[in-house]
Amino acid sequence: MNAHGAAGWLGYALDGTRGRVGVRGLGDRILILGREAGPMATLFAYAGAEAGSRLTVLDLDGSVSQEVRGYYRALDYRAMLYESFHLEGEDATHGQLVASAYAAALDLASEEEAILSAALQRLSEQDDLATPTSLYDVLGAVEGFRGYYVDKLRGRIGALRHLDATRGESFDSLTEGGALVSFATAPYPQAAELAAGLYLAKLVYLLSRAASGPDALLVTGAHRLFRNLARLQHSGKLLAGLLESQIHLILSTPLPALLSDQLTDSMPVRLYSSEAWNHLRTPRQAAALACSYTVCDDRSGASLGFAPRFIRSKRASVGLPQSTPTRASPELTRAILDEVSRYDAANRQSIVSYLSPQFLAADVAAEVDRLHSEGYLLLEPKEGGGGPKILSYTVTEAGRRLLQGLSM
Repeated sequence: MNAHGAAGWLGYALDGTRGRVGVRGLGDRILILGREAGPMATLFAYAGAEAGSRLTVLDLDGSVSQEVRGYYRALDYRAMLYESFHLEGEDATHGQLVASAYAAALDLASEEEAILSAALQRLSEQDDLATPTSLYDVLGAVEGFRGYYVDKLRGRIGALRHLDATRGESFDSLTEGGALVSFATAPYPQAAELAAGLYLAKLVYLLSRAASGPDALLVTGAHRLFRNLARLQHSGKLLAGLLESQIHLILSTPLPALLSDQLTDSMPVRLYSSEAWNHLRTPRQAAALACSYTVCDDRSGASLGFAPRFIRSKRASVGLPQSTPTRASPELTRAILDEVSRYDAANRQSIVSYLSPQFLAADVAAEVDRLHSEGYLLLEPKEGGGGPKILSYTVTEAGRRLLQGLSM
């Protein structure tokens, strides 16, 4: 896949006469490594869509989303974040996977992961969500854990307290396949990593109990979920659950040096881009040509090199159309207009802060900007007591009519 346009790659064998390398026969555990991992991951996504396979794509590093528009049902990471926070089952299995996702995103030690597991079990008993806010509130009440580790953990969790979610779509489209979730719009890297870990934990749990699932799961930016740490700091239950599952896996990373050795050793088929292969190879192995790939198959001990051929992809109506962003809910619009009408000094920051426990902060900020740009809110200077004038919002006549209509 070319990064600048709608196109794909075909692999041609360098040491064979058949002229191509197919995906069939590569097995159910495939790892793509090197700086050109993104284009190869995109090829798998294209191949799955055109072959009618039901792939589920978690695009953590954003290398696939823009290039397969129209082929998958595209979803923002917030679409199912609420469902990923919901703890499933009466046992602690899903809670332990969620604790592992938190541990991976925050690089927590095993003691801190144990505290999180106990806190999540408590939240599950209360039928509460595994949000950072809920965890922060319940950590101090976990029996058997006190002192330094709890205080340190609350500080780490506190950095993610605004990663809450409102009710959105269910996980059905991910367990059925044909959907792509992009985490590129997350406000900061840890938010994307935690959200992706929670999605993965939910999928591993649901698919372990489902009669059927997607044909394969493609995850990009795998090094951000499964890092190569200097020492083993946590149990890695999420990685173990993923590898023990029956899901066909395609994982990719442009930075193989940062990827967990346990994950690398567990994937029998690895595709190296040229620079990754040439860095890894021994003097007895042939060097890879620039811009080529090498398939290394541990099952047979064989290594096969192939070169990409640039092709143009079809832009017909293949697969499901991309989901388009929807306007804010009427409840959010009404809440913003009501908040501004009741307070004389309401500004953008105060509105977002006031409504963020009920709605996503990013959604509140976007809706405030929309209402201002469309003339429902007016930003003007107002007296701030005995001090200088401050800029704050006023509801216009059009805004009052809109609020009246929403309140009926």
